[in-house]
Amino acid sequence: MNKERLVKGLVIAVVALVAVWWFTEPSQSDERIVYHTQPLSLGDIESTVNSSGTISPVVTVLVGSELSGLISQLNADFNDEVSSGQVIARIDDRTILSRLRQSEADLASSKASLTQLKAALKKAQTEATLAQREFNRTKELKDKNLVSASELDISETNNALAKVAIETAQAAILVGEAQVEQSQSNLEQTKLDLDRTYIRSPVDGVVIDRQVDTGQTVSASLSAPTLFSIAQDLVKMQIEADVDEADIGRIAKDQKVNFTVDAFPERKFAGVVSQVRKAATVTNNVVTYKVIISVENEQLLLLPGMTANVDVILGERKNVLRVPNSALRFTPEGTTSNTDSGKGGAGDSVAQLAQQLGLNDSQQAQVATVMENMRDAMQAARKSSPRGGPGGSPNDAIKKIRSKMNIELQSILTPDQMAQFKAQGQTRNAQRKAGDGDLQPGTVWVLRDGEPSKVNVGIGIADLEYSEIRARDLQAGDEVIVRAQKVAE
Repeated sequence: MNKERLVKGLVIAVVALVAVWWFTEPSQSDERIVYHTQPLSLGDIESTVNSSGTISPVVTVLVGSELSGLISQLNADFNDEVSSGQVIARIDDRTILSRLRQSEADLASSKASLTQLKAALKKAQTEATLAQREFNRTKELKDKNLVSASELDISETNNALAKVAIETAQAAILVGEAQVEQSQSNLEQTKLDLDRTYIRSPVDGVVIDRQVDTGQTVSASLSAPTLFSIAQDLVKMQIEADVDEADIGRIAKDQKVNFTVDAFPERKFAGVVSQVRKAATVTNNVVTYKVIISVENEQLLLLPGMTANVDVILGERKNVLRVPNSALRFTPEGTTSNTDSGKGGAGDSVAQLAQQLGLNDSQQAQVATVMENMRDAMQAARKSSPRGGPGGSPNDAIKKIRSKMNIELQSILTPDQMAQFKAQGQTRNAQRKAGDGDLQPGTVWVLRDGEPSKVNVGIGIADLEYSEIRARDLQAGDEVIVRAQKVAE
């Protein structure tokens, strides 16, 4: 019984709480919208692409050894300045010296053998001359029938053998000369190996790494082991920055660069883009490209291997009207916009076009519709694409929007009006290029009579906080809406 009473009591309490909430919760009609604003300001804007990379010398030479052996002497250490040809290490040369003496002995032996072979050739030539004379005398005697035919045959054979002996001696001399050349080559190779026991610096520079110690054995069986790393010039350095594929299209040679390093976090260093490499690097499905940045290191503060936090400057403006980026993203919900079609923006207002082109009322109404549709479409295209750099050349979507607008205007304007409109467009493009970048259409909202009012603006470059804008009826200090908040009355 008590349990049932308890359950009933809980049910009554819940119903009472719901009733209290229902009658005390303010209705939607009791809510109002509070708009938060921030002022426009004059200031500098620097549009950048952020990346990071490693600082390294422009030229780093890895000094190795072509010989295997024991390091017997080190003449250079970390941070030492070395000159081209300077001996910076020695490899134990005792084995090479032994081979050198053996090669010299082999060469002397080969030369002596060659001398003997040349003497043998002279002997064979002398014997051949004697055999030829003997054969001639025997032949004369045979013609007089003073000797037998067998004696003539023997003399002829001896003469032929003497000639063969000359040829044999000549061939032996060729072999001997080849042996001398081989011994000479072996001696030169041994001398070269002896010279290679002296490890010399190939360039003027600074030793930034040493990987061996005295007494250590190096092996050059497959590849030359690295003994030293020498930076040719620490005054001229470079940064190898990895730039994402989404940003690489905005990077170009000779762009200015600012960067910092952890060793000097409060100091900004300057550089310039010297190369954009076309070879891609793919890591975990992320595609990046190498951007080489040249850096002057006159004070030698930057060291090889430091990590640089890089800002590639895509564009910069000095003392321009700027708006918080949040104001460009703001769009009021459930609010009928009161469009200022004749104020600000990337192009001429409809009223100006009507005056400049001599539009009638029908043309003016149609042009107003086309221009408003174009602005809305370009605003949507701008919001759907990443920002962070200068306007530059319009992307494909914006080109299509403008092309469509021109086609629609051709059906509204007369040929003379269309030609005048195109001429004005070319003038605007020239002005935009002179201003370092095309403006993209955008919208900001201002409070007029307590209600949001839409103002079309031209958007230039942007950084993480602000964007450059151009608008006729906006100036520094004007408040623009950045967000809205519903509050209870």
